[in-house]
Amino acid sequence: MPGKVFLRGERVTLRTVENEDEDIDLLQRARNDPDLREGLLFRSPSTRGQVEEFIEEPVEDNDDTALLFVCVDEEPVGTVTLFDVHRENATLAYWLLPEFHGEGYATEAVALVIDHAFDTLGLNHLVAWTIDYNEDSQALLDRLGFSHEGTYREHVFRKGEHRDTEHYGLLADEWAGSETILDEQSSS
Repeated sequence: MPGKVFLRGERVTLRTVENEDEDIDLLQRARNDPDLREGLLFRSPSTRGQVEEFIEEPVEDNDDTALLFVCVDEEPVGTVTLFDVHRENATLAYWLLPEFHGEGYATEAVALVIDHAFDTLGLNHLVAWTIDYNEDSQALLDRLGFSHEGTYREHVFRKGEHRDTEHYGLLADEWAGSETILDEQSSS
């Protein structure tokens, strides 16, 4: 069972990831499932011990790291993570189980974390990157106002070939806020 509520949206709740059996099982499933693993760029299987270590590690490295479950009707369906948090910037990552794609849950969850990063942590720049063929993730970043900041050519090896990664950034003064983004999403 995911931990305490950290952020709450209209349709999703972001809860802390705990070192509990159910949390570990979901994270291990995501890291090892062939369909999810590709987007997350994991190349080798993750053991239970490695997942437990991953859950504990962010707290030791940086107190502002946020590893949160995206929950729909109190059921965890993915994560959104803010990591490499520094004085002015951080990196954003996210994933959802395939059966929850296309419902707007990721957009809402990421918008909540962006609000937190800019309004609570006082960050100025968020970055995110995707593999070149992950058009859904790129569309999500575009929808949230991120700018394409560059391509790292042949940055990773996937599906038998070297692939580009697409890098995006968002500045605090460019952020329209989750209310605007989510209002536009619900009216379309």
